[in-house]
Amino acid sequence: MARFEPFREPPRALEGLKVVELPCLDTMPFLAASMAAKSFADFGAEVVKVEPPRTGSQERALGPFRDEMPDPETGGLHLYLNTNKLGVTIDLENPRGRDLALDLLAPADIVFNPNRPELNEKLGIDWRTLTARFPKLIVVSITFFGAESPYKNLRGGDLVATHMSGVGYETPWHQVTDPSNQPPLKLGGRQSDYLTGYTAAAAAMCALYSRMTNGAGQHVDVGQWLSMISMIRPNLGFYSHETPDSPSFQRLSTRRKMGAQWVYPCKDGWVSFNAGIDRFWRGAKQAMGNPEWMDSELFDTALGRAAHIDAIEAGVIDWLSTRTRAEVFEKAQAEHVPCFPVYSPAEVAGNQQYKARKFFIDLEHSAAREVRMPGAPCKFTRTPWRIVRGAPLLGEHNQKILGGRIGRSDAELAGLATAGII
Repeated sequence: MARFEPFREPPRALEGLKVVELPCLDTMPFLAASMAAKSFADFGAEVVKVEPPRTGSQERALGPFRDEMPDPETGGLHLYLNTNKLGVTIDLENPRGRDLALDLLAPADIVFNPNRPELNEKLGIDWRTLTARFPKLIVVSITFFGAESPYKNLRGGDLVATHMSGVGYETPWHQVTDPSNQPPLKLGGRQSDYLTGYTAAAAAMCALYSRMTNGAGQHVDVGQWLSMISMIRPNLGFYSHETPDSPSFQRLSTRRKMGAQWVYPCKDGWVSFNAGIDRFWRGAKQAMGNPEWMDSELFDTALGRAAHIDAIEAGVIDWLSTRTRAEVFEKAQAEHVPCFPVYSPAEVAGNQQYKARKFFIDLEHSAAREVRMPGAPCKFTRTPWRIVRGAPLLGEHNQKILGGRIGRSDAELAGLATAGII
């Protein structure tokens, strides 16, 4: 008789790793550590998220909330950023709480710490103390300006990092015609927080590979400001290698429009449309029905088109004005011209391509009920990304981790809870 083995889910890529995420104790929300730890948790690492008692982590207060009723257990950011994590509450500003946290770190591979150096030193959880106490631990400092920067104890944040890096200065790209009345823009949401989190996760993985060779942990210093600067890499080359009178350098010294913009208005919204190089220009001609004006010798070369971009844009916008985003997208794609519609968040959630790729997932949560959220950032065949549990309730795993794992008795845990330490 044939024997049938029970189905077993394949292992996830980072199973076996132990990660601790410390809370940001600044009053200014800073979500980079939550994003970094999520990156590990969703690929299989065991992540223990430490939150302050009573209030919990900062993202719990930010929403949006189920049924628009503020609830620290049903906020959208909390539900997304904390999937697959185990949650404990510890008051790091209490000596007995810090002892608990240090016991948590003893078997850990990585700790993400999003607090400023002066506070870490005051609490005895700065990177020098932790790397000395735990030689194999990878200590990842996630700060506004870097743990060793001259600005290390200054407060920054999403708005400051966006503009101090230069990203805000050049937003919107090639669309500013009146700089005095069109100021630099802030990016939507908290993009620099999430980018910093991904930067920290990638850097921590590099440190893990290093430890596989030499067996030693190390300090990884990740700054939000420098993470954002990494988004404008060409600018650094222009500043260091171009002459001040070169077109590239001039573009960086003024926000005024000097080239083709990235998005254009059409009949029912906006589209991105790029016909800069020769192949795209030929495709754009076909997509637009070969209008006579595009045959002008002024537009025969990329340099010629760049010199007369205003005339080209006028013709493109005139064509777009009578067509919908979907029509433009289909015509341009058929001719291999880079183009995509600009969608609202609601339209993105209902996008057919994302549905076909099963990008969005539905998750059952004990407090928030059914939740839909973005799924895997990338897919591995043998070690897949997978959600095995929703975001933890506040202090949900205190007994499991602080009791069963660290060995605190029920009576001690009860006393710590009464004292507000957990």
